[in-house]
Amino acid sequence: MTIKYHFFGKNCKIDNQLLDRSDLENNLRNLDFKFDDTLFVKQIHSNKAIAIDDETKKFNKNNRLEADAIITNQKNIAIGIVTADCAPILLFDKKNNIIAAIHAGWRGALSGIIENSVKSMIDLGAKNISCEIGPMIQQNSYEVSQDLVSEFTTKDSKNNKFFAKSSKKDKFQFNLNGFIEECLNKLPIDNIENNKIDTLSDEKNYHSYRRSTLQNQDNYGRNLSIICIT
Repeated sequence: MTIKYHFFGKNCKIDNQLLDRSDLENNLRNLDFKFDDTLFVKQIHSNKAIAIDDETKKFNKNNRLEADAIITNQKNIAIGIVTADCAPILLFDKKNNIIAAIHAGWRGALSGIIENSVKSMIDLGAKNISCEIGPMIQQNSYEVSQDLVSEFTTKDSKNNKFFAKSSKKDKFQFNLNGFIEECLNKLPIDNIENNKIDTLSDEKNYHSYRRSTLQNQDNYGRNLSIICIT
């Protein structure tokens, strides 16, 4: 068996409710993915990870379960998450054929979505985990208020290092990417790849919620991150 994954941006279209997946499925076939289903959860910025370790646990597109990560050891299920500035994290154990797709915004990352996902993989038998962090908002583009700084430093004062003063009064630039990488480094993961592509500044290739907000656009689009055991 082989594990394949891909990070899509504006080159792959999907509707907001994730019902019309025809463009995604065509793109996956063109990339030689072999799959029977595409599986997404209803993302809620939580620390909840769902394991699909049996055919009977699959759910359809009209009945997506609420969670922010999917873990599976099942073949030919393309699991995925959608992002528009949050971090897409793909985990995989090529030896034991176990994969995970994680949606990590600041709430999920702070509350343990990464740790819970890795634990779920280990519970399924993962021992040689690799990781790739996909396109997400980077520190220079992520301006936040003191309230968010306090959320992180209240949990751990050392989190202050992920915030830099902005040129704007009472604003800070948040390194969510760095925080996520540090979380991953504390876990039993053998290899971490971080492409550090900024979804906000790379307007040509990626959707960005924050960019659309700044430009007063109603629909900000979705980036897709997919991984599959084939």
